[in-house]
Amino acid sequence: MTTSNQAGVFGGLNPTVYNPSNPLPLFIIQLVIIVVICRLLHYPLSLLRQPRVIAEVIGGVLLGPSVMGHIPNFNSTIFPPASMPMITLVANFGLVFFLFLVGLEVDISLVLNNLRTAGSVALAGMALPFGLGVAVSYGLYHTYHVAENMIDPVSFGLYALFIGVAMAITAFPVLARILTELKLLSTNVGTVVLSAGVSNDIVGWVLLALTVALVNASSGIVALWVVLVSCGWILFLLFIVKPIFRYVARRSGSLDTGPTQFMMILTFIVVLVSAFFTSIIGVHPIFGGFLAGIVVPHDRVFAVGVTEKIEDIISLLFLPLYFALSGLQTNLGLLDNGTTWAYTIAIIVIAMATKVTGGTLAAKVNGLLWRESLTVGTLMSCKGLVELIVLNVGLQAGILSQRVFTMFVVMALVCTFLTTPLTTLLYPPWYQKKVALWRRGDINWNDPFVDVPNVPHRADTRRPSSETVREDAAPRAPLKVLVMLTRLESIAGITVFLRLLMPNTRYTSSEQAQAIHPSRRSDSEKVDSMSIAHQSDAVMIHGLKLEELTDRTSALMRATSIEDEDSPLSLRKDPILQSFVSVGKFWDRSRITGAKAIIPDHEFAEYTASKAADLNSDMVVVPWTVTNAADNDFLTSKMVRIVKGLYESVTCDIVVALDRGFEDAAVEHVNEGNNAANWMFARGGRGERHHILFPFFGTKDDLEALKFLKERVFGNKDVTATIVHGSIDTDSHDRLLSFSSAYSERIVLESIDSDVTDVSQYLLAKAKQEIRSSSDFIVLGHEPIGGAWTQSSSSSSLPVVVESTPLNVLGDLADRLVAGGVLGSIIVYRAK
Repeated sequence: MTTSNQAGVFGGLNPTVYNPSNPLPLFIIQLVIIVVICRLLHYPLSLLRQPRVIAEVIGGVLLGPSVMGHIPNFNSTIFPPASMPMITLVANFGLVFFLFLVGLEVDISLVLNNLRTAGSVALAGMALPFGLGVAVSYGLYHTYHVAENMIDPVSFGLYALFIGVAMAITAFPVLARILTELKLLSTNVGTVVLSAGVSNDIVGWVLLALTVALVNASSGIVALWVVLVSCGWILFLLFIVKPIFRYVARRSGSLDTGPTQFMMILTFIVVLVSAFFTSIIGVHPIFGGFLAGIVVPHDRVFAVGVTEKIEDIISLLFLPLYFALSGLQTNLGLLDNGTTWAYTIAIIVIAMATKVTGGTLAAKVNGLLWRESLTVGTLMSCKGLVELIVLNVGLQAGILSQRVFTMFVVMALVCTFLTTPLTTLLYPPWYQKKVALWRRGDINWNDPFVDVPNVPHRADTRRPSSETVREDAAPRAPLKVLVMLTRLESIAGITVFLRLLMPNTRYTSSEQAQAIHPSRRSDSEKVDSMSIAHQSDAVMIHGLKLEELTDRTSALMRATSIEDEDSPLSLRKDPILQSFVSVGKFWDRSRITGAKAIIPDHEFAEYTASKAADLNSDMVVVPWTVTNAADNDFLTSKMVRIVKGLYESVTCDIVVALDRGFEDAAVEHVNEGNNAANWMFARGGRGERHHILFPFFGTKDDLEALKFLKERVFGNKDVTATIVHGSIDTDSHDRLLSFSSAYSERIVLESIDSDVTDVSQYLLAKAKQEIRSSSDFIVLGHEPIGGAWTQSSSSSSLPVVVESTPLNVLGDLADRLVAGGVLGSIIVYRAK
């Protein structure tokens, strides 16, 4: 290195000039440009549900000779030919580890469990495109390969074999992500496509390895040796390395708790050695990485742990580099005549039509409906990043010319781009619902079918919402509650709220006295024998735990592992759901179940609404935990969007529980004693006293909240309430008096004087007076109070809550109380 280079830019170093002795400055410039452009392109494409590989290839095309290459000296300065070996080296190194992750995702048991269906769909989905691919290869070979590849062109047989493989390949990693994002994993379509995709992937890699080995072999005997040694290496990995690796992983505890540092080192060694071996025997090193992923234990804790440790640097740095390299080698300017465009269109049509036809017919033979079968065929036509890897291997091996390579890159982009919109069009959620109900026997296929989410289960005996039910009718149908769980912190607090739905009337007066309103308590706090012990009916609670599906491969693996009951990541072993469901063991007349879904966060509301409709839920409860000021960013960016989405999509009542101390209430009670029984007593939901402040203005939401308190919450003897009201209509007033008289020792009614000019200020002072402990809370209707109340509160000295405030979705009054410094939890009731 010269003195000027050592002195850096101050010594005259130009970082954009490639220096073989110091290539890092230019490489960093190249890497940053590629990553930034790919991320900028990915955002708008992600709104169209397009996989990231589309943005990465388009980014490479933009940086290459097709677009920015027309800028004078751009390519020669930023991507000089001398620097390309460095980019290729780093990109291929990352690709080896990416193929390792692909192998780690492959679930052989999925194929074995659906062998007949997976085998037939995969076979038909490969045979037809392979055959027509071989046919079109004849024209491509004589028109382009022989004419353009002057240096030692490959034989037509090898060329036809490669084109057939390129046509027949299906991108399993992209396919799995599309199925997850469209929530199709648990459907018949998802099961068939996923298992067939695995089969297709394995066969495709084997055929590609065979093609590369034959191309690299100088003679027939050398090719035979390459194939035999490759088979021997596969057997060695499966029967020698795999059991030893699993034994060491089990001894280190990595199968149960995740990979240790030693196991990560061992994993890296296996990947690198396998890649090295397949490279030196004449097969591409990526096959070694793929084989290493197959033999490494697929126990989900271990596999997900390994993936989490390496996926970010692979997917965020190395893969964009590799696929951008594909784009840099793509020159759309070579598609410069009618013949070339005719072949390009023919390649696209053959790739799509044959995949769709083969997959559709095979799926129909296996008993799927025509529309389901067509969806299977469409999904199997997805090419994605696997196709681009195959094309790059062909280009490097001298099988494809740059012009034909460009044709196939265009085909891969078009096929991948069309997969998601076509699938959404062919297999929309309403059709999935109809199929599920039909297969369950709830509807006849030819029955009129308009609004699927509102179709009830035939076994459901719940009365329609339009039917009038007498309040004193008994017994009522069980209350069905869906609880949306998004955060760990929400579990403890929401169980305290849910406990209020459970009656504690099994205690006699000698065992546990009912609560008495603070203003009416005597020293002995005697029980009024005339008070009504409301006997609530059973409560069925379903906890829906939602986790965000990110771009990470580990998130996808977690999503697919939910379907695997033997996986430690499965539903029955999820610690948060386990804790939530176990609470029901200590509650009377209740049943708590749980489910888990990993989906994009922008679909949380829609998915919850769909689940509530499926379960015929009476109520959706949304825990909203506020633990510290740092939570505001989370609340603003995510929870506000979720709650607004629920308001628009859920067709039953919604309760938003703004938890600002429920958990502390449980902890305070636990601290009164120091034994496990008290802990269970508190968490199981018996023993805390709760006081409620309920501002009542006679709105629709207020009336429903009043009914909810009467029929459910006050079945619990630990609850007292102060209800503050103003001038309300006669019917609302009668309902209020009926409620308060039924629980005269536990409820106090207060009217707001007509001379009060600032209602919100009055309620703020009242809330600070009534809410004295973390177990006390406020119940509010979501609907604006309106009329004179709105006018009288307009002069409030409280700060005005603007649209960007995190709590604006809870209603104006809730905003004003929180902004005014009320520290208690708030329950906002929104009627359907």
